[in-house]
Amino acid sequence: MPEPFALYVSKRFLDKASKTFGLGFIVRKPLTEMLRKMDVPFKELGRDEAKTALDRLAESKGVTISVSQLIKGLALAFFLPTSIFIATLKKVFYRSGAETEDSMILEFLAEIPRMFRPTLFYDIWLIVPKTEAGETNAKQLIKTIVEKTGVPPLTGEEWEDLQPIVEKLRGKLEIKGITENLWKSI
Repeated sequence: MPEPFALYVSKRFLDKASKTFGLGFIVRKPLTEMLRKMDVPFKELGRDEAKTALDRLAESKGVTISVSQLIKGLALAFFLPTSIFIATLKKVFYRSGAETEDSMILEFLAEIPRMFRPTLFYDIWLIVPKTEAGETNAKQLIKTIVEKTGVPPLTGEEWEDLQPIVEKLRGKLEIKGITENLWKSI
């Protein structure tokens, strides 16, 4: 079973994607709206449905114990109020989720307040493939979004600005992409 992975996406990229996909000025659920515009068949997941789907996937047959523990850890880290986010004033909110036939893609909004400067906003796309083919299909879907948008999802400077969130997640959530910029390898 393939392992889940995370991708960080800048507000700049989402603004450009919103224009490219014709999503309008204010978009609450950019990823699921892009999937709709691309005619990708999926079931939209509310917050509770996403947690239930993660729990169901973690308990399914064919999932190794380590992947099952990883998925359960994701559910705990992102869906329960934890000291990771509360104590640091860096917040992560669930935006939306999509479950396709072979993967789940969850979208979170990360907020980094800064003194005397504008707050930074990033999205975290958490991809949980159900199969090897699901991993390949999810990566291709993400690549298609990036290609259509025409700009990189994360610049070097944006990656540096994202470090307060990365540091808070380091060691607390062991998943590929949490502490590295996976866009370079996708």
